[in-house]
Amino acid sequence: MTVERTVIGNGISIVSERVPYLRSVTAGVWVPVGSRAERPAENGIVHFIEHMLFKGTASRQAIDLSRAIESVGGTMNACTSREFTYFYAKGLEKDFPLIVDLLSDIYQNSMFDETELSREKSVVLQEILMVDDTPEEFLNDFFNLSYWGGHSLGYPVQGTAKSVGRFDRKKVAGYFTDRFRRRGIVVTIVGNLAHNAVVDAIGEALGSMKLGEPLDVVPPPKPVSGSFLKRKRLEQAHLCFGAPAVSRKSEQIFAMDVINALLGGSSSSRLFHQVREELGLAYSVGSSISAYADAGVLEVYAGTAKEHVEEVIDVVGKIIDSMRDGGISDEEVSFAKELIKGNTLLSLESTMFRMSNLAMNEMFLDRLEPPEEILALVDAVRPDQVRELAGEVLRRDRFTLAAMGDLPREDLAF
Repeated sequence: MTVERTVIGNGISIVSERVPYLRSVTAGVWVPVGSRAERPAENGIVHFIEHMLFKGTASRQAIDLSRAIESVGGTMNACTSREFTYFYAKGLEKDFPLIVDLLSDIYQNSMFDETELSREKSVVLQEILMVDDTPEEFLNDFFNLSYWGGHSLGYPVQGTAKSVGRFDRKKVAGYFTDRFRRRGIVVTIVGNLAHNAVVDAIGEALGSMKLGEPLDVVPPPKPVSGSFLKRKRLEQAHLCFGAPAVSRKSEQIFAMDVINALLGGSSSSRLFHQVREELGLAYSVGSSISAYADAGVLEVYAGTAKEHVEEVIDVVGKIIDSMRDGGISDEEVSFAKELIKGNTLLSLESTMFRMSNLAMNEMFLDRLEPPEEILALVDAVRPDQVRELAGEVLRRDRFTLAAMGDLPREDLAF
């Protein structure tokens, strides 16, 4: 596998990985604009634009876009996160010209038709209601809003019913023209294609697009500590514990991955084993890492009966205390590293993973390397690094607790 990079005249970075055994091509356009770039009245507008990119261009209606890619057995979709938005297509190698044509068409020629916009507002409002009806997703939004204290990093990606309800064509099209046409755009392609052929195709399609200066984002504030309760009539209580971790750019990111794997990132983790398997206090319990360009959050989630809330909080606290106080053995670190490497190797069979990995390296790490290099970086993690980082991150006074459910108390303590 060979990874190559070219920056064309208007500043767009093109990164391709040639994988000789592939017969498919996966291509994505990555724009460094997410919900973090929004103001309160705009919340959800980036996600809304992502939807609208598939609602028709000057030469194609929405159904034409779908039929064009599906007529050759391909797929096309998009995703919005807090820090970036991307839209992508996957198809056979022979259909690479069509893929480039479709992606460049929706990016440069979307009409943001008023009728389509009104209809899509209804769709997104239903999506917001779906999140409200899904306790884990609702709690995640509630936690982030509480943890970041009103900073845009904590805004819900999908926005709110109030903010989305106010969107009109002028606002949506104006935001797109301003925020989506700036330097920092990355195009990533994975397939059995020569890099120069990729550059020629993307350059011809997107090279004439004029781009403004990169967008400056507001640095995140110090997280808000304490406990937050959202009362809601539910069968279970849902808990989210979060503490500052490391950013995407940190050299400790893989040591953080080891901590997460041991804490709650696998079915052999301490949280899963003790909270679920030994005590039977939860069906769903685990941990995850949200890593951003300049911040990171370690999150622990558990759903439990409301009469078990205090016991779950106590058990989670004791597990965290044990890991913080040096209770991570060399054998556990070796186990977690093999787990991470195995998961990575399985992920490498996915062209979506490879495409995303190229984009993350280019957008955040200024690094050009095949994804197999991840294995060497994981192997380099030492047990003393893991224990030292755990001692810093896993302090109870650094955690914020957000809870949701039909709970009588607001003074939940961790």
